[in-house]
Parts: sequence; C-alpha cells; structure tokens
Amino acid sequence: MGQITELVRLIPADPGKPARKEAAASRRMSLDLALHPSTWSAEQAEETVRRYTELAPVWDDERGGYRPVPLADALERGGPWPQGLCLEVGCGTGLLSGLLHGVWSEVISLDLTWAMLSRSTEPWRIVGDASRLPVATASARAVVLADVPLFADEVVRTLAPDGVLVWSNALGEDAPHHVPIPTVLAALESVSGESWSAVTSHAGWGLWAVLRRNG
Repeated sequence: MGQITELVRLIPADPGKPARKEAAASRRMSLDLALHPSTWSAEQAEETVRRYTELAPVWDDERGGYRPVPLADALERGGPWPQGLCLEVGCGTGLLSGLLHGVWSEVISLDLTWAMLSRSTEPWRIVGDASRLPVATASARAVVLADVPLFADEVVRTLAPDGVLVWSNALGEDAPHHVPIPTVLAALESVSGESWSAVTSHAGWGLWAVLRRNG
C-alpha cells in the first residue's frame, strides 16, 4: 500500500460534536460500497433521495457551521492542485461549493437529490449518481467527495493521470459515510492497479485526505 502522511492538527475540536443516530448503519453501508461497489442498488438510491429530500430544507442551518471546516483545511494544506475541471460529487445545497472555486475555475456540482441540488446557486449543476458519474474518462483534475460514499472505480475512471481525490468527513470517524483512509487508499489501488499516496489530517470535528497516484 502507498504511503499515508498525517499532518499535525491545526484546528481544534470544540465541545458539542453532534451524534447522528443513523451514522452507524450508514458507515457500514459506505464501507461495503467502498469494498464492493456493485452492491449499490436502485432501492438504496431511492432511499437516499427520500432521506435527503426530507433533510434539504434544514441542511444548511443544521450543518453549515461545521461541514466546511475539514474541507477548507484540506484545500489550504493538501496541495499542490492540478488545474482544470473539478467534479464535486454529492454537492447537496452547495454549502461547500464556494470553497472549491477558490482553487478551481471550473466546478461541476453533482447530486442525486434534486431537492438538495435545487437549493444550490452553482452555475453547473447535474442530477447524477456517484456510481455512474456523467463525465468523460480522465476528464477531471479533481474529484471531491465530502461525506459521500466512495465508488473507487468511477473516481479512477474520471480522474486524469495527475488528478487528485479530495476526501472529507465533517464528523471524522463518527461521520455517516466515513471510511478509514487506508481502506480508501487500498480501494483506489485495487481498481487502478497503481500505487497511490495520501496526505491526511483532522480539523475541527472532521478529517480529510487528499489522495493521488504516485509517479
């Protein structure tokens, strides 16, 4: 397995970290998808749309304070960043999209749930499934997954050879879609047949990793 470099934490974790009652079940599902992406089903997609349609009206109010913290730290310390198209997968209401524009001039924001996506003001928005990304092979210089399940085969297909995966879990190891960074790295290596490396750190209640091919 490629090297994982952990940077020192710069942003402390405040007290009062929220506990999500659905987190444990979602983590199990996300781990299973990272290891076995073909298990994703139409029923799971429908349930995801139902759940996030309900959450959409309160999403920014409940999560707006803490969700940007780990991603902002990743963008500050995880570079250098190859320029070109950035694909934001699971963009939701666009809560994090503005951070990406500080690094990339071209950002496509994708989400499975229209009730979430319709609240975003991003110019390039697409309703789509992370298991079948609607972009050309090797077209993205960055794929951003902030609290989104990992479909490693689609990430590898979509990324240009020098592209990067930005992975962020706003509640760290307690996040609903958290997958351990070694597992993320191993999944990318298994699919691509190439060696990858990761830089990672904790920030606030969350954690992040930036992963790229070696060589």
